[in-house]
Amino acid sequence: MSGFAMIANAQTTYWNFNWPISMGMGSTNEYISNTSFRGIVVDGRSFLTDNLSVGGSWSWEVFDEIKRDLPPRNILVDNGVYGQISGVEYRYLNTIPIFANAHYYMGSNGAIRPYGGLSIGTVYVDERTDIGLVSIQSKKWRFGVQPEVGVFIPFGLSSTGVNLSARYRFATKASDADAVSMFSFAIGLGFMK
Repeated sequence: MSGFAMIANAQTTYWNFNWPISMGMGSTNEYISNTSFRGIVVDGRSFLTDNLSVGGSWSWEVFDEIKRDLPPRNILVDNGVYGQISGVEYRYLNTIPIFANAHYYMGSNGAIRPYGGLSIGTVYVDERTDIGLVSIQSKKWRFGVQPEVGVFIPFGLSSTGVNLSARYRFATKASDADAVSMFSFAIGLGFMK
């Protein structure tokens, strides 16, 4: 009978729904230095053991910034002909990563559970700059990787609690755009069953 009780109490899944606050790093920060407060993260994991899970995640972050007083920009007009354009630049960056992940958890069932993990997959990057009536845009799927640390804090003895995490994401360079890297803090609700 005690073996049945252990199986019944074991965690099998962990879902979390988070609000990310993201900052560009490196060339991403040079392109848009504003912090993004717009986005969502949905993460589902299945436990293989009491301390190891595998799963997947999907998220969406939106960055934007207005840049003024910039030097003229070289652009490709047509078939190898270049020109220059200048003016106020409206810059936008949308990222949509779809990742497979694995995480290791410390602590035990019903307690605070710190964790660390790694996600690997693809990131859709839509980068657009509008200057007057001209739009310069790159839309590409890229390879991405994302290490993460976090903690699940249950509400009392409940299987529901607060999820806090910190993630660094890197998406490879595209033929017409730089690599994308960002650091995100996320807060949300977690459901550990």
